[in-house]
Amino acid sequence: MSSRRLVAAAVVALSLAGPCFVAAQPVATAPGVAPTSRRFGGVREDHILNQLVTARILRRRQVGSTSVNLYLHLDGDVDAAFKPRTQTHPENYRGEIAAFRIGRLLSLDRVPPAISRAFPASALHLSAQTLVTIERDSTVRGAMIYWVPALRDSRIDQERERRRWASWLRQGDRLEPDSATRAEEISTLIVFDALIGNWDRWSGQNVPMDASGHLVYRDHNEAFSEPFGERMLQGVMRNLRQVQRFSRSVITRVRGLSDASIRAEMSLDPDSVHPPLTNVQIASVLHRRDALVAYVNELVHRYGETSVYAFP
Repeated sequence: MSSRRLVAAAVVALSLAGPCFVAAQPVATAPGVAPTSRRFGGVREDHILNQLVTARILRRRQVGSTSVNLYLHLDGDVDAAFKPRTQTHPENYRGEIAAFRIGRLLSLDRVPPAISRAFPASALHLSAQTLVTIERDSTVRGAMIYWVPALRDSRIDQERERRRWASWLRQGDRLEPDSATRAEEISTLIVFDALIGNWDRWSGQNVPMDASGHLVYRDHNEAFSEPFGERMLQGVMRNLRQVQRFSRSVITRVRGLSDASIRAEMSLDPDSVHPPLTNVQIASVLHRRDALVAYVNELVHRYGETSVYAFP
C-alpha cells in the first residue's frame, strides 16, 4: 500500500473511532508577561496582562476629568483604561504600573493589573490640541490598566462611613465578625497607600468596589511623587494612624520588602527604558516602609500581637 493510502486509512480509522482529543498547549504570552496562577476578579492575571499588551483597539473615549484617561474597548474579552504620558503629568502614568507591582509583592489581589504599552499616535485619534505627549517615533506611551467591570461606589470615603470604619480599626472598640472583611480591606488599603505615598485616595470616589462588594484599589497616578518630603510623609502617616488593627500576612510582607525585591519586580514590566520606579522612588518606598513598620511595632508593644494583628 502506498504512503498516501496509509495516511488516508489512518484518517478514516480515527474518524470511526470518535473525536480525537489533543492535549492543550500553553497559551503564548507577550514579552514581559510571565505565566502565573494569580487572579484578579476571577480572571487570570497573565491573561489580563497579555490582552493589555497585545489586543487591538476597537473604540476609545475620554473618561478622565482631571487627567487624560482613555477607555479602550479592545479586541478580546479584556478592556483597558489607558493613562498616557502628558505635558502636564509627564511620568505619573508609571505610578499605576508601580502600584500594581508593589501590590504583587504584598500578594494583594485588589490592585488592577497594569503594564506599559506604546501605541502609534494615529491609533488613538488625538485632537490637535491634545495634552498627550507624542514621542519622536510618533508613538504614545503610557499605562494600560485593566478596566474592572461593574464598579460601584463603596461610599467609605463619606464622613459618616469613615467614623464607622474608624471604630472597627481602633483598639478598645468592638469589631463585629460581619464587619471584619471590610475592616481588613480598609486597613490594608491604608497600609498600601502609606507605602506608595498615595496622598490622593480620599479626595472623592477613589475607593470603589467590584460586583462582589470587595474594594478595588485603583487610581495611583499621584503615588510615588518626588520629592517626597517630611510634610508629605506626615500626611500619609496621619491616615495610617487611624489604623490600629492590621493583617499579619500583609505586614509580614511589608517587612520583607527590600531594594532587591522591588527592583526585581519592577524589571518585569516590558518597558526597560522607562522603569516604573526610579532609584529615588525606590528609596522613598523603603523610607516609608520603615516608618510604617516602626508604627506597627509601637502598637504591638502597647497592645500585644493578638490585638494588633486582628486579620490573617
